[in-house]
Amino acid sequence: MWFFHNPGLLGINARNLKYIRAYNPKKAIMMADSKIKTKNFLSARGIPVAKFYASIHNKKELQNFDFNNLPNSFVLKPNAGYGGEGILVVVDRKGRNWVKPGGGIIKYEEMERHIQDILDGRYSIANISDTAFFEQRLEAPKPFNKMSYKGLPDIRIVTHNLIPVMAMMRLPTEESQGKANVHLGGVAVGIDIAKGEMTHITQYNKEIDSIPGFGPLAGIKIPYWEEMLLIASRVQHITNLGFAAIDLTIDKSGPMLLEINARAGLAVQIANMAPLRRRLERIEGIKVATPEKGVRIAQDMFGQKIESRDEEKILQKPIVGNLERVEIIGKKDTKKIIAQIEPNIEKTVIDKSIAEEIRLDKSKCKFSLGGHRIQTVVNIADFSHKKFKMIIGQRDLRDFLIDPTKHMSAERSMEKEVSNVAHIVRQFSAEDLKKIDEEIISIDGEIRLLAHIKPTNINDEHNKFLVDPTYNPQFEYKPLKFDPNNLYARLKRIEFPDSPIGILWRKKADEIKRKIELLEARGTDHFTAKSIHLYGAPDTEIVKEAIKEIVNMPEKFPKETNILKAKDAKKLFEQAIEENGLKGWSVKIKKDMVSDAIAGKENSVMLREGAMFSKERLQGTIAHEIETHVFTAMNGSLQPYKLFQRGLADYLMTEEGLAVYNQEKTDSNETEKKYWPASSVIGIYTAMHGSFADVYAELIRHGFNMDRAWKVALKAKRGLSDTSKPGAFTKDFVYFKGHRKILEFVENGGDIKDLYYGKMNMDDLDIMKKVKGIKAPTFLPGYLREE
Repeated sequence: MWFFHNPGLLGINARNLKYIRAYNPKKAIMMADSKIKTKNFLSARGIPVAKFYASIHNKKELQNFDFNNLPNSFVLKPNAGYGGEGILVVVDRKGRNWVKPGGGIIKYEEMERHIQDILDGRYSIANISDTAFFEQRLEAPKPFNKMSYKGLPDIRIVTHNLIPVMAMMRLPTEESQGKANVHLGGVAVGIDIAKGEMTHITQYNKEIDSIPGFGPLAGIKIPYWEEMLLIASRVQHITNLGFAAIDLTIDKSGPMLLEINARAGLAVQIANMAPLRRRLERIEGIKVATPEKGVRIAQDMFGQKIESRDEEKILQKPIVGNLERVEIIGKKDTKKIIAQIEPNIEKTVIDKSIAEEIRLDKSKCKFSLGGHRIQTVVNIADFSHKKFKMIIGQRDLRDFLIDPTKHMSAERSMEKEVSNVAHIVRQFSAEDLKKIDEEIISIDGEIRLLAHIKPTNINDEHNKFLVDPTYNPQFEYKPLKFDPNNLYARLKRIEFPDSPIGILWRKKADEIKRKIELLEARGTDHFTAKSIHLYGAPDTEIVKEAIKEIVNMPEKFPKETNILKAKDAKKLFEQAIEENGLKGWSVKIKKDMVSDAIAGKENSVMLREGAMFSKERLQGTIAHEIETHVFTAMNGSLQPYKLFQRGLADYLMTEEGLAVYNQEKTDSNETEKKYWPASSVIGIYTAMHGSFADVYAELIRHGFNMDRAWKVALKAKRGLSDTSKPGAFTKDFVYFKGHRKILEFVENGGDIKDLYYGKMNMDDLDIMKKVKGIKAPTFLPGYLREE
């Protein structure tokens, strides 16, 4: 078969030297080798995994282990197992014994011996002592349950540089004794990366016509395919493994991670009848900013439509002319210029002014040429007197063919553009820019994210909870008031300029997509992962910081005086609005709010009916809502684009951190509210691993009152339907994390005034200041005006 003599095949030595040793740090490999550590680490970051039941680490724990605490159905696994060895699936319990798939019986003594074998390291990668653990038994949906003999199919996705490169499904057979192990006789099925369609079927390294016991494939597609690709890319991103095989499966509730493998096997090439090495070489040096982009690249490059064409034609060297448009990627920005192709010099040379403008990392450079990304080392020179600002040398032209006659007319037009490259950017008129801005704001305005994740039955569920604090609310939500597909299509139609404001609009469009995806996942097992993708989530270090802060919280706070009802607080808010010259802003009292006060998007501050404010707390709330949220909105309204008033992408971390910073400057007395951001971190972290009642109990344990504990649990669990399940809406984590980022910003010499240009992300400060027509902030809190 031609395949086995193909020079594009990846062999074991090349895999070890070029990919595992080069891209996989030892620390990341060690974590991947531990299934328990991997799953705990990834589940805390929104990756769906099977539920963990218990673990046994040594003979003493085995002797004392109470098997009655396990459900009737479970899977027993070795923590450091390899190749599917040592896994035991249990479907039911019969007295002291257990039932295997197919009806076989496992006696109590056999179970103990099997666990002892695991502890002795019989199935571990290095044959050293191991840990046994029990987890949820997953069940494959139709038709995959019928394809698999007494076992669970798994899907392996080989990922490199955040790009899913190749994938296969492994199916257990009678010959493999119900294990999805191709070396034992399991079936490997190739998968079209673009569509998720199953293609070639192989067994024992040979192509076969049908799946044993099932039949031919007949164009079967894998459900949740794009989501599985995204999970694979996200796992690689989180674990810092540069080259990995991500093993997933399909449960009736959706995709689940089984394990990650830092030493990816090579059978995937046979299953796909395609060489892996060539695919890996094609993506080398491509800049991939996000997992989503990695998935798009994979589908564009490795779909069946492309792979099925004549291979030599696809993989031949691209042709370039004497002049080519290139995009140079720096730390700060990207730049599109015209480059001269010059094979007579060794290294590529870039103009000094360009290198400084986009902030190249010394002499390291990434650029795209002819649709290919190149990572190289360049020389920097003064080209102020030269026509072209970049000359590409021989070292970076090895994978290209040069045709001096290519696109001669195009080259002449390029030469005209070189005298003023800015013409490439200035094809957008002022009216064009205004329309882009308005469309982005219009789309974002339709989403109303917080309104859509507010349960419609809060009051009823709260009453049930008051009767029984161990009750886990079952939340309901109103249907989406927008068509997600329509908003996706509108975003796709927008063409963005290559300018600072264009970069900010692109980022906002990506954030809007993440918002829509979050709302589409309401009430599902994927909601937490979408929330983490939008807002992030607390890790163990942040949780430790939050607990450390709460340890110092007094058991009792000074008794609050001058308690004001919402209607009285409304007058003081209106007074603050008038004193600060905030024309057009009003204060409203609203029922059924989750927060006591919030500055809305429509020039209004809303207070919850029934909310009570002490005089001290009211001052802090005014600093939080008016002197932060309202002031940034007003400054944003004075900028040339509405985006600054609406909010740049991911602005919440900076905005809420700044609000907490201002609030602490105002609060003179020690109040419980000072510890609310830390309580949100603990609440969200607990919610990600436990139930609504667990969150409530944890907050009470840390000394918070019942009202605060209920609010934290409610905010952390909104968006979910069954709050007895692990999962969280992670937004409120940004208060604590954002506050720390503000303190770090100030400590490093940052000017707080710079954070008042509008509703902005401090990471975009340098880009934002380059936007044409940007104005210095007008509305500032008192302590900044005094400075």
